Amino acid sequence: MHEVNWPALIAVYLFMAGVGTAAFYTGVLADIFSNGKYRKLAKYGAYIGVPLIVGGVLMLLFDLGKPMSFWRFLLHFNASSTMSIGVWLLSAFIVLGGLNALTWLAEEKFAGNSGILGAFKNKAGLRRFTGLVGMPVGLLTAGYTGVLLASTSSALWSSTSYLGLLFLISATSTGIAALMLVLAWRKEDFAVIQKLAKADAMVIVFEMIVFCLLMLALGSGAPEAAAVILKGSFSVVFWLGIVACGLVIPLIVEIYNMFSAKLHTGNDFTVPVVASVLILVGGFLLRYVFLFAGQVSL
Repeated sequence: MHEVNWPALIAVYLFMAGVGTAAFYTGVLADIFSNGKYRKLAKYGAYIGVPLIVGGVLMLLFDLGKPMSFWRFLLHFNASSTMSIGVWLLSAFIVLGGLNALTWLAEEKFAGNSGILGAFKNKAGLRRFTGLVGMPVGLLTAGYTGVLLASTSSALWSSTSYLGLLFLISATSTGIAALMLVLAWRKEDFAVIQKLAKADAMVIVFEMIVFCLLMLALGSGAPEAAAVILKGSFSVVFWLGIVACGLVIPLIVEIYNMFSAKLHTGNDFTVPVVASVLILVGGFLLRYVFLFAGQVSL
């Protein structure tokens, strides 16, 4: 266990890491289970995932103020250190995701047959390998952000074993939302957006269940820490920002979207955009509240 004093920049890093890795493995899964029908999701997932993870790592290094610490963790792996494991996961994902993204970029219209992108042209085998290996690495990275918090001395973070699972499920929801937002912004594949919304609705239900289990565990193991969130200084953001904005309203919107699609023939991208934005806002607030409430309950 170690004490922490983390600023808001860390909440941004936790959020970006979750969205980026989840968009990547969601796209890969969609491509695999559709036998290539939804390969565009894998492409967009790579385009979303790699920049967000790289940006998040840069923020983390900026906050630490000691870039050499990152390299020390990378060069000297310690299986008992959550920080060391995290650095290796992030580095592995950047390499695998970066190679995967290059195979997609090589197929874009602006890519030629020479240079760096030319070397990655027609590399379906490399894409498949980096996707399959990068998928579990992304899953572990998304859950790791919660495990990292749980390894500290904060009662709020260390009194429950559900934090890593909650962050993983929340990341999955935000990753799906990011993909829906890209498709809606490009005004394409409305039917795919509908399928993503259906999948996300199921993820949100699961997230609600885990959230309840986590709060019950906190209520029995660390009631004072739980009170900071439920009825303390973070209660308004928790109930309105996380529960209402990030869970309940998006779930209602997505359910409405599924049923309304059977009644109307037009493609209204407004509904999925609203749901996606709410999910992303709620996902960030989840990490913000748990990061700062945990430091209050040290």
